[in-house]
Amino acid sequence: MNPLILSLIGLVLVGVSANLLKLIKKNKILLLISMLPCIYIFIYGLYATFGPIDLYKDGTENFIAQNPGKDLPVVFVLLKFYQYILIFVGAIFGLIYFNFFRNFSKKMETSE
Repeated sequence: MNPLILSLIGLVLVGVSANLLKLIKKNKILLLISMLPCIYIFIYGLYATFGPIDLYKDGTENFIAQNPGKDLPVVFVLLKFYQYILIFVGAIFGLIYFNFFRNFSKKMETSE
């Protein structure tokens, strides 16, 4: 599977888990499962930012090669910001889930 596709899937999973936040913050296993896509999209965002790839350049070259003479769709502007979106979403929701996990562990220690 392409890492770009996997990052899109991870972004969707983080969005779904954010909508189910009330359910997720009460369950330790769901918190851990929700942190996995956050960690992946954060690391892939860093790789896309500082690594050897340029998503915008690759995407536009592929589009122009497959569709000669057509104008570039506006959606390609998102490719310029995609790696920053990944870093932002991965870091913010990763921290939120980590704080819930840490508070969950503290609640378990105080209840014992």
